[in-house]
Amino acid sequence: MNIFQQFIKSIYSPPTVAKFRFQGIGKTILYVFVLMLITTSITAYQLATTISTTVQQFQADLRDELPDFELRNSILISDIEEPIYLTQNGDMVIFDTTGTLTKAEIENRYNNVLALLETEAVLVSEGVAESFRYRDLGNINMSKQQVEELTETVVDLLPLIISMIVLILYLVLTALKFIGIFVLTLFGLIMKKTSEATLSYKQIWILSAYAVTLPTVFFAVTDALRIQIPISFTLYWVVAVIMLYLIFKEIPKPKQEELEKQDSLDKY
Repeated sequence: MNIFQQFIKSIYSPPTVAKFRFQGIGKTILYVFVLMLITTSITAYQLATTISTTVQQFQADLRDELPDFELRNSILISDIEEPIYLTQNGDMVIFDTTGTLTKAEIENRYNNVLALLETEAVLVSEGVAESFRYRDLGNINMSKQQVEELTETVVDLLPLIISMIVLILYLVLTALKFIGIFVLTLFGLIMKKTSEATLSYKQIWILSAYAVTLPTVFFAVTDALRIQIPISFTLYWVVAVIMLYLIFKEIPKPKQEELEKQDSLDKY
């Protein structure tokens, strides 16, 4: 059975997953990387789309909609007397050098917005806010034309920038998944005490790696659909532990296990 067949079976078939305990640790590690590649690709696509759209929209608004301005000693200066609000394709850009708006107000009022304030920029995406002060880039002095040139350079490098961000995201999430599998293995060691099956630590780790497939896929899909699940962290672990428990129930008693082991080794 190849890794992609195992991926499908791991979503709904504890009896099949129980047989994977005899396979090598190397194939299981490879499975985890493939699992994260599949599920992370959904998040990565959304992230790449958001970054690309935001940067290109900012470039267009900067060129066509925003007034002349200057970054002087890391402070944004212009002649406007009130904030400028730009909305295109559902995305909003706010330009405010008057000090009228604050970071807290931006975070509380808007779900998706890029705000260029007097001393900092604030990006809110799906309710999650990120900000940085201009002074964090150093004591910069730039005109609007220079910012346009810099933005054009960023747009040209965007495929490389997005690729690096996605790669880092994949590696971080995969590392966290291995940690999660280790924690689930500890639960498996506890459950082993109530099970008649003889399982080694290695076998429990392998079964745990497949047991996390269902909750991992479920939350990848809900994230893609932008569905907010209450107590998602707790729900993830409840589903993972239940899956591992169901897998344990499918492991035969020691005498039957020897026959199953030989059959599984012939298949895998």
